[in-house]
Formats: sequence, C-alpha cells, structure tokens
Amino acid sequence: MGHSNVWNSHPKNYGPGSRLCRVCGNPHALIRKYGLMCCRQCFRSNAKQIGFIKSFYYFVYAVPLKGVEICKASM
Repeated sequence: MGHSNVWNSHPKNYGPGSRLCRVCGNPHALIRKYGLMCCRQCFRSNAKQIGFIKSFYYFVYAVPLKGVEICKASM
C-alpha cells in the first residue's frame, strides 16, 4: 500500500475542499453568502437570473437632490 493509495482516500466533509459550486462543480472561489453556493464565475453569468442588481451607490453623492439645500459653514 503506497502513499498514493492512502492520499485522499477518506472523503472530506469539512473545510473548503468539501464544498463545490452547484452549477459547474468548481471548488474554488465559492460564494457561500445567502446560501448561493456557486463560484464567482457562475455568479457573474447568472446574477440577473437569480435577481441580483448591481448597485451604483457612489453616484448618490455626485447627484444633488432636488429641493434639498446644502448649507455651507460660515467662516
């Protein structure tokens, strides 16, 4: 019984090697948040179908709101 017969002979039920992408089976770059369990490549290609919307929150600060006055501090 050589080393190659013993290496990874027992199934791994814990850690990063135990989880796979539910779409393609890739064990790397897995997104587990919200129970997605898919890799980042599959998430990017299926994000709209899942219902995710890309947020552009940095534009909120660049666009002035109507009816809101910005008061400047007097020097």
